[in-house]
Amino acid sequence: MTQEEKKTARVGPPQILTEPVHALSDSESEPEDAPSGEQAPTDNFLADYPDDTEELHLQHLRLTNESLPPLDLPRFTELTRLCLRQNELSSPLPKECLKLGKLDELDLYDNRLGPVVEDEEVKGMPSMTDRLFQANPSSLDLSFNNIRHIPNLPSLTKVKVLYLIQNKIKAIEPGVLDWCKDTITSLELGGNRIRTIENIEVLTLLDELWLGKNKIRRLENLNAFANLKILSIQSNRITKMEGLEELKNLEELYLSHNGLTKIEGLENNLRTLDIGNNEITAIENVSHLKDLEEFWASYNKIESLANLHEELGGLPNLETVYLEGNPCQRNDMAGYRRKVMLALPQVQQIDATRECESR
Repeated sequence: MTQEEKKTARVGPPQILTEPVHALSDSESEPEDAPSGEQAPTDNFLADYPDDTEELHLQHLRLTNESLPPLDLPRFTELTRLCLRQNELSSPLPKECLKLGKLDELDLYDNRLGPVVEDEEVKGMPSMTDRLFQANPSSLDLSFNNIRHIPNLPSLTKVKVLYLIQNKIKAIEPGVLDWCKDTITSLELGGNRIRTIENIEVLTLLDELWLGKNKIRRLENLNAFANLKILSIQSNRITKMEGLEELKNLEELYLSHNGLTKIEGLENNLRTLDIGNNEITAIENVSHLKDLEEFWASYNKIESLANLHEELGGLPNLETVYLEGNPCQRNDMAGYRRKVMLALPQVQQIDATRECESR
């Protein structure tokens, strides 16, 4: 192994899982812990790596809290990235293991982190995480754990990206994100149990907000996000496109798998619009989206293509249109593509086929 190779240590089985097994199940039925089928390593398998190693990827190794102290992580004084994905770490982690002053990215995706005490007792208390991390990362991934409340981590003053995907969070509680309001630009809360978009108005620097696969019924409380470029609220319970008026810089909007019936309330800067798998009956109110490049509206209830040219024909940057699964496609299998091509000559891709391949 060369000195350069040792700067990045990757330790794990030959086949690394890309998604937890329980990601396929409903988050409400997930077990708090799963039994371990193998004994976790207890020796220092990092002994051969130099102290100036900059990245450690310790993925899918069945590491437990007892496994960490023998690794002597504090000796890696130049460490900027620590990946501990798909292990069996629980709360609280050993304090001495995360004294990493230069750490910029900490990844604890798919472990068993969660509140140490009962839910009602943990409210208002500093999170266990805040007491443990002496590092100050800009990226923190706590996805696929057992977290029930968004952690309050005031000692982390540089976090720009926070991932809390597929936990058991039911609400965004008042003040819980104040600790990162001056730094955070991307917040990922997909796959939780959130019902209302609330208490995030202080996060005015956000340019990405991900809220897919929750239980949200309404688009609201978004007026503070003038810098937002990406908004994803797929797989929720939204029935109306509203509350988007102040998102002047929004470029990508993902609203698939909701209950929308009408396209409305969109601002001019959109480049990608995903409204697939809704109840929309007509293509309308999009002719002003001059920067639009991607229009995805598959599996709705669009009956006619009569106004397709009127609504989308004048969009010079439009390259991709998805309309498959609508009545206008299912009821005219032979003529559908030809009609779209004639109405939108600038488009390069219709559904999954690029037009240069079909011509």
